[in-house]
Amino acid sequence: MQELDHKAMGLRIRKQRTFLNMSREELARKVDITPTFLADIELGTEGFSLKNLNRFCHVLKMSADAILYGPKDYMGTRYSEVLELLERCPREKGRYAEEILTLFLLSHDPVE
Repeated sequence: MQELDHKAMGLRIRKQRTFLNMSREELARKVDITPTFLADIELGTEGFSLKNLNRFCHVLKMSADAILYGPKDYMGTRYSEVLELLERCPREKGRYAEEILTLFLLSHDPVE
């Protein structure tokens, strides 16, 4: 069983919050915690409940697995970085990301 790394979890939360252009105060309000508690979570000095994990997932548009353990490593490739970006993509923009990737793949010759 993989141990939880609270500092890494906090960093992933902060990274996604800034990716979504959300202030600490705004995220704290949406998750229903104090900005100070959120700062402690982002620094990895405090943990949080399953209830708050669920709220983080909803507000940050991330899976619980992505928050707790980070991106999956797919055979040591950069696929994990692309998949992490897609996981972080807000639902309403997800179809655009899919269209862009599809168009990119259709317009480029495969590398031999």
